[in-house]
Amino acid sequence: MKRRYTNVLLTVSAISLALLVIGCGESGDEMVLASINGDKILARDLNEIFDRNNNIFTSFDEELESRSTILDSLIIQQLLIQEAYRKNIDNHEEVNRIVLAGWDRFLLDVLYQRQINDRIDVDEDEIEDFYDKMEYKVCVSHILVRTEDTALMVLDSLRNEGNFEKLAVKFSIDPSAQKKNGFVGCFSWGGMDMEFTRNVFKLNPGEVSEPFKTKFGWHIARMDDRVPNDERRSFEHLHDDIADILESLRRAELLDEYSRTLREKYPVKVETDVCDYLLHRRSTLYPPQLLKQIPKNDFDPTQLDRDEKEMVLASWDGGQITLGQYLVESRKINASIRPDFDDYDSIATVIFNLKVQGILGEEARDLGLEDDPEFKRKIRKFRELAMADIMENDSLPFPDAPDDGEVRQYYESHLNEFVQPPSIHVFEILLSDLNLAKRTMKRVRSFATFKKMATELTERPGKRAGGGDMGYIEQRYYPELYRAAGKLAVGDIGGPIPVSGKYALFYVADKKAEDVKDFLTVKEEIRRRLEKERRRETLKEWVQQQKADANIKIYENNLRATINEDAYAVADTTSS
Repeated sequence: MKRRYTNVLLTVSAISLALLVIGCGESGDEMVLASINGDKILARDLNEIFDRNNNIFTSFDEELESRSTILDSLIIQQLLIQEAYRKNIDNHEEVNRIVLAGWDRFLLDVLYQRQINDRIDVDEDEIEDFYDKMEYKVCVSHILVRTEDTALMVLDSLRNEGNFEKLAVKFSIDPSAQKKNGFVGCFSWGGMDMEFTRNVFKLNPGEVSEPFKTKFGWHIARMDDRVPNDERRSFEHLHDDIADILESLRRAELLDEYSRTLREKYPVKVETDVCDYLLHRRSTLYPPQLLKQIPKNDFDPTQLDRDEKEMVLASWDGGQITLGQYLVESRKINASIRPDFDDYDSIATVIFNLKVQGILGEEARDLGLEDDPEFKRKIRKFRELAMADIMENDSLPFPDAPDDGEVRQYYESHLNEFVQPPSIHVFEILLSDLNLAKRTMKRVRSFATFKKMATELTERPGKRAGGGDMGYIEQRYYPELYRAAGKLAVGDIGGPIPVSGKYALFYVADKKAEDVKDFLTVKEEIRRRLEKERRRETLKEWVQQQKADANIKIYENNLRATINEDAYAVADTTSS
């Protein structure tokens, strides 16, 4: 049976990755937090940074301090931007190049905002309903199968007095079925996949469901018990968490809907004759016996000439992919799920997922999002950030670089910063099989034999070519190996010892005692360190002068209003 990969979940995950990595929700809050020579910093500007940090605070004052720090950095940024405009850095070619490189990223950002985030709407009734459904926990068992026909067959067996647990062990594809006899666990509303949750919460204790489908397959579920949920906290305490859950569920639904829409709008047409040609080429390259052992999803692109690589494998509205491109790009996909060359529908899905970012960019342009005010705002902001970066790093009057005498003086007065810890030069043979490691240890009698066997056997990535050479290792990086090697003399062979779940044999080639690094090896590092410190001090002085000369107003009450003070009040009440 061919593997099928047309499941919409593959497409959803690809679109989610393309959009969610770059998309981020924004508050839309236009409240002014500060004014710098008339330029305003809005709550939205601060929240875009604050929300990405995902910090957790224990008090209102702690969060306020964090927000104040971010606001100060935004003020400094704005001072740099204003100076950059005065120096006409906005017209620099470097700025235009940076903006062009980020153009599509912000198009997709706004596409995500308009197609997904703007359509998420959770009201209080939904939050209250969700909370009410959390009153009970349910304990559930299930039998998970791949097809509806199999599910119906299993259900018939149950109705003919079949044993649920035995059938779960026999038929369920749930990896835990063998150990748990189909038992899923106990959970409250929202604690599992929602499609699964909705179906099992309809049941009464002891009742078995009709077959139903989720993204995991077809289920037959049994309600084992229903008990009060003693972990449910107050509505006030859970309100925001429930709202977040509902928003996430709605986001997933919208992504699912959007993925289907895009697949219909941009259908990928696979040239089946090109696929057939590739299969024919495989049959001419390998003898029949070997051909049977090579997966039908695998082909070495170096076996094709230039014309063959340039054959168009698939096309869609706005783009195409050649055979050579597909063979290279599809290697990003795990070979176990890469479709066979005669599985045309699955190849279409894979190609859509590989090219989804470009398709989304095309969609954003078709929707006219380059004229969207939010896109223009993001591009303007990105341009100004590039200007500020150039202003800070290239345009401020930084002092001369430190000379050799200053670098040497720093070295001699900070020798403790340049201590080289003790190290041991080790060659290693790393093996998963303890018995193999013991047998190998008996065979290695010399360094030459050790290196030869390391070349053949070691499982340490990238170390076979060098005969297992680990170089000079330090205790902080390889503690087990270092401690064991430290007990032996140079020229000794040791092991096997446990290392990261495997077993290591090792040869001690050399040992180095703790020492101070030579000046010449750290000279440039010190120079960069001093340059960085001087630039930091110069920037600090420049900022102080700019702040003194600028008309800066900070609206403290507005800054405090960006914090949900009630959340801390609820936390205080709960802890008391």
